[in-house]
Amino acid sequence: LTLTTTLLPWTNCFAHPALPIPNARPPKRLFAPDAGGGSTGDGGPTSTTAKGKSIPISGTPFRGIARRVSSSNVDDLESVPASQLESIVANAKSLSSNMGKKMDLTNPTLRTKYLTAMTAGLAVSLAMVPEAVSFSFVAGVSPLVGLWTTVVLGFLAALFGGRAGICSSASGACAVVVAALCATHGSGYLAGCAALAGIIQIIAGSAGMAKLIRLVPHPVMLGFVNGLAGVMLKAQLTHFKSAGNFLSFLSPEGRATYGCALLTMTLVRFVIPKLQEKVEAVKAIPPTLGGVVISAAIARFFKWPIKTLADVAGAETFKGGLSVLPKIGLPASIWTPLVNSPLETLKILLPYAVTMACVGSIESLLTLQLLDGIIDDGTRGSTKREVIGQGIGNLASGLTGGIGGCALIGQSLINAQSGGGVSRLSGMSCSLFLALGIVCFAPLLGTIPIVALAGVMLLVCQSTFSWGSLRLFGKIPNLDIFIIALVTFITVKDDLAKAVLVGTLTNALGFAWKQSTAISATVSQTKLNPPSGPILPSIKSYNVNGPLFFGSTQAFSRLFSVKEDPDDIVIDFTGVRVFDHSALEAINSIADRYGSLGKRVYLRHLSSDCAKLLGKVHEGGLPPYEVIESNRNDPIYGVAANPDIYKDVPVPKSG
Repeated sequence: LTLTTTLLPWTNCFAHPALPIPNARPPKRLFAPDAGGGSTGDGGPTSTTAKGKSIPISGTPFRGIARRVSSSNVDDLESVPASQLESIVANAKSLSSNMGKKMDLTNPTLRTKYLTAMTAGLAVSLAMVPEAVSFSFVAGVSPLVGLWTTVVLGFLAALFGGRAGICSSASGACAVVVAALCATHGSGYLAGCAALAGIIQIIAGSAGMAKLIRLVPHPVMLGFVNGLAGVMLKAQLTHFKSAGNFLSFLSPEGRATYGCALLTMTLVRFVIPKLQEKVEAVKAIPPTLGGVVISAAIARFFKWPIKTLADVAGAETFKGGLSVLPKIGLPASIWTPLVNSPLETLKILLPYAVTMACVGSIESLLTLQLLDGIIDDGTRGSTKREVIGQGIGNLASGLTGGIGGCALIGQSLINAQSGGGVSRLSGMSCSLFLALGIVCFAPLLGTIPIVALAGVMLLVCQSTFSWGSLRLFGKIPNLDIFIIALVTFITVKDDLAKAVLVGTLTNALGFAWKQSTAISATVSQTKLNPPSGPILPSIKSYNVNGPLFFGSTQAFSRLFSVKEDPDDIVIDFTGVRVFDHSALEAINSIADRYGSLGKRVYLRHLSSDCAKLLGKVHEGGLPPYEVIESNRNDPIYGVAANPDIYKDVPVPKSG
C-alpha cells in the first residue's frame, strides 16, 4: 500500500476543503472505480480516492487515511474479499467496541496504528495545556481545574463519543457561559453546572435531538469555520503581547518570542515533513510534536527570554505529585445548598446548564461534521453518540470538581493531521499523557515555551479558515454570502451558539421567502366532464406550479381573475406540492370566492389525503361549487397537518 491523496471528481471547488459537501455521505468503501475500470475478483474496484483534499497543518497528507492499491498487486488481491482489501488503518474500529479483546501487537499494521494514535495523542496533549489554562482564567478558576477537566472530559468523550479523532477539553465557548455563575456564586457552582449540563446532554442525545444539527446549512458551516479561525487567531495573539501591546521586534524578548513561534511553524510545516519522506524512523513522530519539542529544546539551550507554561499558569500548577489529583464528588460549596434547598439551587443552575449543554453540543456536533469531511475512513460519526459521550464526560467532570467543556476543533484538527483519526486511542491517550504530565512530569511540562504551542495553533488557524469562501462573491446567492459573513462576525464577537442559531434562522427565512415567490400559473383550455351535464370541450384551466405553503398563500390567491372567469373553472395542481394547513385554507378560500359568484371550481391532481383534508377544513364538507376530480395519476404525498384533528385521514403510500 502506498500513501496518496487525490481529489474526487465531484469535489466542489467552492466548498471548504475540510467540510463535508452538502447531501453527500462518505462511501461505504474506500475503493472507488479507477480510470481504467479495473475491479477485484468480487466486482469491487481496485483503487481508492480520498474524499476531498484538506490543507494539513504540516503540509503532508493526513497520516493513515488514504491508501491506494498498487496495480502490480491486483492479481494477488483478486481472491481476497473486499472487506479484507480495505485499509485496516482507515477502517479501524473504535476502541470502545473492542474493550476486552486482546490487541494483536505482533501485527505490524495494528502496531503502527496504535503507535500513530498514541503519538498523535501526545502531540495534542501539549496543545491542550495553554487552552485549558486560558479557559480556566476565563471561567475564574484555578488552571488545575481546567487541566483536570480536560483529562476527565477528554478521556470519556473519546471513549463514548461519536467518532475517532475528536478531542474534547475545557472550552472558551462554555467558559464564557459559566463565568457569570462563578463570579456570583463561587467556583463550586461550576461543578454542579457541568454535572447538570452533562445530564441534559445525555437525555437530549438519547432522545435523538442531535439530529437537529442536520438543519444547519452549508453557508453557516463556512461562517463557523471562518469565525472559529478568527477566535483561535485572537486567542493566540495574546501570547505575543505584553501589557496590552505587541512585543517589539527590536527587544530581546520580542525577537525570541517571534523567532520561537516562526521556528516551530517552519519545523511543523516544512522541515519535519521533508525528513519523514527521507528517513523512515521519523515517520512515527507527528510534525506538531517534533516541532514543539525541538523548539523548546533550542529555546532552553540558548536561554531565550520567552514565557513558558509555568509563567502563564503559575508554578503551583506544575508542581506535580499526587497532591494535585482532583477529589471525587461535588464540592461542599454546591453540595450543601443542593441538599438543603434543592429547588432554589436548581433554579440557579438550570439556565446556565441548559445554555452550556446547547453550546457544547453545537460545537461538538459541528466539529464532528468537520472531521467527517476530513477523515475518510468509510464511516460517518454518530451525532447521538457524540452528544451522549459529551454528556458523560461533563457529568464526570462535574463530579471531580471540573468546569465542563466540549470538543475543540483546533486540537481535533491537530489530532487528525497527526494520524489520530484512525482510533479512539488517540483521544484517550491525549488525556492519559496530560494526566501523567501533570502528576509526574509537571516541572518539565512547565518549561515548554507557550509561543511554540501558539505557533502550532497559528497553523491550525490557517488550515481551518475557508480561503475558498473569499472567491464565492458573485458565484453564489447574495443571501449565502451575507450568512457566511454574519456567522463569522457573530462567532468572533459573541459566541458560537448564537452565531449558528442566527445564521440558521436567517437562512430558513431567506429560503421561505424565496419559495414564497416561486409559485405561478399558466392559463390554457382543457376538456371537462362534469358530474352532471354535457361534456365541455374547452374550459379555462389554471395550471399552477410551485410550492403551496404558508408563505405562498397570498401569491396563490392573486393568480386568479375570479370576476372575469367563466362559470366553470379548472385548477390543475400537477406542478404543485401542498405542504400545510395554510395551503388547504388557501385552496378552500379561492373556491369560496368563485362559489360566492355562482361559479364552480374543479380541482385536479391533488394528493388523496389532501383531497380528504380539504373536506375536513371546510365546515360541513365540501360545498357543491368545489369539486375534486380523482385520477389514477394523482400525485402521492402527505400534508403536514395536526394528527389529533386529521388522525382518521391516512397518509397515502405509493404502490
